[in-house]
Amino acid sequence: MKVKAIFGALTTALVAAPSALAVGSAQSVYGGTEGVSQAQVQAANQAATVSSSGSLPFTGLDLMLLVGGGVLLLLTGIALYLVSRPRTTV
Repeated sequence: MKVKAIFGALTTALVAAPSALAVGSAQSVYGGTEGVSQAQVQAANQAATVSSSGSLPFTGLDLMLLVGGGVLLLLTGIALYLVSRPRTTV
C-alpha cells in the first residue's frame, strides 16, 4: 500500500511539472519582439552581439532540470526493478 502511495505521488508530480514550468527563462529571452519594427530589432541584436562577444549565447535551457529529470527516471527504474523482482522465501 505504501509503494502505491509513493508511485501515485510521483506520477502526480510528473504530470503537474510541465504545466508549472511552462513559462520560464526562455519566455523572457525570446518573447517580447512583436510589434517592433525590423530596424529596432536589428539594432538591438547588433548591440547585444557587440556587448556579449566571446561567450556562448543563452538558450534558456535549464540543465539542472534535465539532470534532475534523469536522476528521477533512474530512481524510478530502480524502484520498479526492486518492486517487481520475485521474492524468495527461505
